[in-house]
Amino acid sequence: MRVKRFVANDIQEAMAKIKSEMGKDAVILHTRYFKEGGILGMFRKSYVEITAALENRQTEVQAKLMVPQREVEVDARLSIPKVNSTDISKIRPIDGYKAMYHSSKLTEADEKPTTFTRLGQQLYERLKNQGVEEKLATKIVKVSLQQMSTDSHVSQEQIKDIIFTSLLKPVKNKSKPVVFKKGKTRKPKIYAMVGPTGVGKTTTIAKIAAMYALMEKKKVAFVTVDTYRIAAVEQLKTIGDIMNVPVYVVYSLNQLEQCLMGIADSDIVFIDTAGRSHKNELQIEELSNYLEIAKPDEIFLALSCTSKYEDMQNILNVYKELDITRLIFTKLDETSYYGSIYNILNKTNYPLAYFTTGQSIPDDIEVADPVKLVQLLLEE
Repeated sequence: MRVKRFVANDIQEAMAKIKSEMGKDAVILHTRYFKEGGILGMFRKSYVEITAALENRQTEVQAKLMVPQREVEVDARLSIPKVNSTDISKIRPIDGYKAMYHSSKLTEADEKPTTFTRLGQQLYERLKNQGVEEKLATKIVKVSLQQMSTDSHVSQEQIKDIIFTSLLKPVKNKSKPVVFKKGKTRKPKIYAMVGPTGVGKTTTIAKIAAMYALMEKKKVAFVTVDTYRIAAVEQLKTIGDIMNVPVYVVYSLNQLEQCLMGIADSDIVFIDTAGRSHKNELQIEELSNYLEIAKPDEIFLALSCTSKYEDMQNILNVYKELDITRLIFTKLDETSYYGSIYNILNKTNYPLAYFTTGQSIPDDIEVADPVKLVQLLLEE
């Protein structure tokens, strides 16, 4: 019999792993739920662990000829990490914080600096592992610990609130959802999407358009100047057919101007642009020329969450010359590290518009919420 543990975010994911690796004949031996990660037991994420077994007929035959043995396979990556004697996880969850802050073995003067030093170090390491800049992480830790030091009896919930508030404050007002407001004239609102190659601009602009066309019943039109990739044009045409939204393909500046005049009765025109390398000045200049003709009301810069923070900075430094108005972070579902987003929001004054979380149109997009960003930074 082959036995193995499977750890996943939920039952569905775990069962999919079991079926993929062991097949439909696998037998469930044990299921348990547990939490891991976080800081001093806070902000922990829930997991499910399923132990499954698979009968091996050849092993059964051999068992009749020799002493039965059972082979247990355990994925080393899923093993519980070793902890040292000072690890806070050794304190029982029920009274852990009570013991930490009100231990009769230590005086309040001796206890508090040690506790806060440990807490500060764990918070700092968590933020650094998430990719938060060193200076910014240090500042957040200092602010958090300073607020805790004003109260000699800090509860677990107060600690959570202090840490969360300290992280949220620098980005709290950085989210600004797009609200469609029709002007006094019949001129349509024009929204353009720009960004480097591979960040999912076409899919993202289709998701935004779907929200207006399908949910708010606005008259929408697509214009694409991304004629470098046949696949991009075909993709947008397919999306347009499904949504019953017209798609116009533009090959020149003059054609763009004529096209916009011809669809002036639309409520919103979405312009999809070709991916442009921030290192190629000629490409950026060409894109700038198209935007100058279009005169968009909003210019969204799409950045992939899977990109390095340094690359994001370089991209932003070039694209800011195009007068971008909002940021969109794509592929949130493809990473577990969110410090780059936090850094960018702290470095710039550009409001955050949306997060995208998958390929599904129009489902996998949401108004960017700084609260969610902080939760992602703290939870494992």
